[in-house]
Amino acid sequence: MMTPNYKNIQDEESKPLIEHSTHIHHAKDTKNKITENSKPTQRRMGSLDAVRGLTIFGMILVDNQAGNDVIWPLNETVWNGLSTADLIFPSFIFISGFSIALALKNSKNTTSTWYGIIRRTLLLFFIQCFLNLMGDHFNFTTFRIMGVLQRIAICYFFSCLSFLCFPVFLQRLFLLGVTVTYISIMYGLYVPLCGRAVLTENCNAGAYIDSKVFGQNIMKESNPNGPYLNDPEGLISTMSSFITAWMGLEFGRVFTKFYKKYDYSNADIIIRWTILVIFFMIPAIALGASVMPFNKKIWSFSFALFTVGANGSLILIAFILIDVIDWESLELPKVRKIIDLVITPMKWIGQNPITIYSLMVFIEIILMYYINVGSNSLWVQIYEKMYLSWLKNGYLASTVFSIGWLIFFILIAYIMQRNKIFIKL
Repeated sequence: MMTPNYKNIQDEESKPLIEHSTHIHHAKDTKNKITENSKPTQRRMGSLDAVRGLTIFGMILVDNQAGNDVIWPLNETVWNGLSTADLIFPSFIFISGFSIALALKNSKNTTSTWYGIIRRTLLLFFIQCFLNLMGDHFNFTTFRIMGVLQRIAICYFFSCLSFLCFPVFLQRLFLLGVTVTYISIMYGLYVPLCGRAVLTENCNAGAYIDSKVFGQNIMKESNPNGPYLNDPEGLISTMSSFITAWMGLEFGRVFTKFYKKYDYSNADIIIRWTILVIFFMIPAIALGASVMPFNKKIWSFSFALFTVGANGSLILIAFILIDVIDWESLELPKVRKIIDLVITPMKWIGQNPITIYSLMVFIEIILMYYINVGSNSLWVQIYEKMYLSWLKNGYLASTVFSIGWLIFFILIAYIMQRNKIFIKL
């Protein structure tokens, strides 16, 4: 039998992607009889903090590459296809959805609740807007309106709206409606100069609508010779990313509904999560290998399904390894020590993810666009002089460069955790 780990874990209150509680309860001593009036101790849901931190680890490694030589696991797919790097941002969104279920499980549809939701939504949206504006030297004409935190903000708001305002049946009907609308637009809308059901980098319905809504205020990463520029965090693809966010909420709902203080196996949760993973993985792979290729840039339906299955698998494995199995009772205390050693830095970052992410982007912008050394930015100079000059190999230098930044942000997160600094939205 698997039993919870009874090691005391420090219980600081923090609000990562959104305000929520990640506390799970367990008894202090299983040898004593547990009664109705027993008050179990509390500890953080370590697996949630670890997965959240792992997601930020991935973002730091992927976003802090230098040069064009990037190893496959850290290199995002140009268009159709799938790499591990493509799954990092979806994990961010999935975990934010999971957190909503914990945050709102006892919340009422009140003015104070909505004040907090709207406040967090606006903060998430405009923090990234400011960073985008800063990256474009405060040019309001061309700065990018959408982005990572904007997408999270939109998914967060509509997930909260559905969760608080509709019964469960209508919540899932709303999800179905969003899904059908996304597919109908991407495959049914006629796009001038492109046609219907065309899903190329510069010809797709999402890029067309974004160009009409935002004009020049979109990411300019597509082929400039095409009729439309595809923003990877555009409006229409955000509709599909809502699938990822909402299913994260559904996984969280399973946890809040079936977690029992004294059910040491947590079998109800594990079985249901496993069923959900299989339910989404099979059609995702079938569609991705045939009529709907995996595509992160437009968040294709197959990609959305796959992100649910992949992140569901990740939280399931982490939950079992970190929160369920009592390695000491299995006479494997060294395994517990190794797990704690590995996940501790993740948990540091996982308790301040928005702060670490925003700081990372801020530093990138300063080094890339505001400080020049000779003909290159300071960012390029650091990479070439401190890494490429002695490592020689571009792939190795770029990887070590990103690992250096990861270590830097782990130290920042450690200092914040040690001083009990938790910046809350």
